Formats: sequence, structure tokens, C-alpha cells
Amino acid sequence: MGTEESISEMLNELIRKVELILPDKTKQSFGSLEHFLPQMIKARDEKLYLKDSWFINSPRWLGEYGNTKDEDEIYDDIVKIELFMRAKRQQTNK
Repeated sequence: MGTEESISEMLNELIRKVELILPDKTKQSFGSLEHFLPQMIKARDEKLYLKDSWFINSPRWLGEYGNTKDEDEIYDDIVKIELFMRAKRQQTNK
């Protein structure tokens, strides 16, 4: 699987997890995941992740103390995507 397909698949998984959390208002803060989800869908659909300047603008509270297990998984997925993208960019720039 190539880089583009790998990132797209990671984004699909992230989007799926966010969509599962959205109906449960006890698992998100201030509707920020409702704002975050369309950004990720746009990034996937328009392949914005292929641009060197693209990054994931995650909700500020995500990854802080007190998150649910689901929110922690979303944060972990974001970190994995960013690390994967950084590694691929470094390989490309060599």
C-alpha cells in the first residue's frame, strides 16, 4: 500500500471513530468534534494531506487528562497519522 492510500485509510479510521462518538454528548467537549469531523472529511476527500503544509488541527482539549477511552483512541490515531506523515516527508526530502 502506498503512502497516499495509507494516509487515506488512517483518516477513514479516524473519521469512523469520531462519527461513533458524536451522538454521545458526554464524550466530547463543547462540540469541538462536530467541528473537527468535517475538516477530516475534507482533508480525505480533497486529498489535502498530500500537501506538505497540511497538519491535523485537533481539538485543544484532546489528549489532556480526563478524556474517555474513545477520545484517547482518537488522539492516538491523530499522533500516528502525524508521525507517519512526518516520516514519509523526511524520506521524500532525502
